[in-house]
Amino acid sequence: MIKNARKLFETVVDKVEDSSRVLLLGGSESRRLSPSQPGLIESHNETLLSLRTASSEAKGTLTGFGFLLGAAGLLLFILDGMVGESSGLDWVLLSLSFLIMALPAVWELSRPPSLPIVFNRRTQEIYYDLKGELYHAPWDGIEAVAYEYSIVNQYSGAIAHGNLEVILQKFGAPDSRIALNLSGVPSGKRMHTLVGMWEYLKCFMTIGPWFDERGEKTTTKSSFIEEGLKAGDASSLDLLMEERSLIGREKQEGNGVSGTAFIYWLGSYFFFPVALGEFCVQKIDRMRSKKHWPEVVQERLDPNGPTTRLTDIEENYMAQKQKELDELHERMRKTLPR
Repeated sequence: MIKNARKLFETVVDKVEDSSRVLLLGGSESRRLSPSQPGLIESHNETLLSLRTASSEAKGTLTGFGFLLGAAGLLLFILDGMVGESSGLDWVLLSLSFLIMALPAVWELSRPPSLPIVFNRRTQEIYYDLKGELYHAPWDGIEAVAYEYSIVNQYSGAIAHGNLEVILQKFGAPDSRIALNLSGVPSGKRMHTLVGMWEYLKCFMTIGPWFDERGEKTTTKSSFIEEGLKAGDASSLDLLMEERSLIGREKQEGNGVSGTAFIYWLGSYFFFPVALGEFCVQKIDRMRSKKHWPEVVQERLDPNGPTTRLTDIEENYMAQKQKELDELHERMRKTLPR
């Protein structure tokens, strides 16, 4: 187990075997680079900034393909009704189509939502949920490790990868710690991008919720943040609709329609049910996520909630929970027959 960022730094240097490709970043010191939006931002307001995780990005895929197969079944039902006589099998096909669409959605929405990585300015700490276990870290004195490495294969050659990681401790068990990646998918990430992401997070936590592209504080939300949030909030459904408009733009240019634009246009209709299913599940999943945080986090996500950090209440909180558990065991011992 890696206990702190400096140990993580030493471990990564040993693996990468090149100290120039590994940086130890502090929460208060600046690398004099412009902030770069992480691209995984789920929300950014006056008190909270949250980053989506890989599990939340994958949510809705099964439902999307269920929508695709169900839509194909519905289309066959409609076509059969238009060209032939209706039969009992037609209604079986219709029922099966609705079932294929509904079952994956019900199953995915019945599972616990994927919680984001939360940066809380009010309490100056980070929260993360790993399989139902709460991990956290105070911002004061925090350090991160940014490192870049290459993966080589015979098809694409060397591809740069990079990670930005911090160390979090388990609530109630401070000796249990994890390295949390803040930069999302590592493919294509270079060192200057990773440092820029850290500068963005550092600006939010230290100088204020709003700042410009130079990292200087602003009184209101800057165009730099607005444009970044708009781009990062684009769903697979938005991207699909953007591909549909490509053929129209090429027509306006007067140079004819390219094969690429036609394939994108065709794909935007074919994969529309997949994108719609993903969009619906992810939207509902994010709406449910706040209620699934432990009580101590929900209180601190409230703009009017307590400002004490989890590290400040951890010992007393766990002692109180143990006392309640002991009292419950004692009551059960007295009431159960001997």
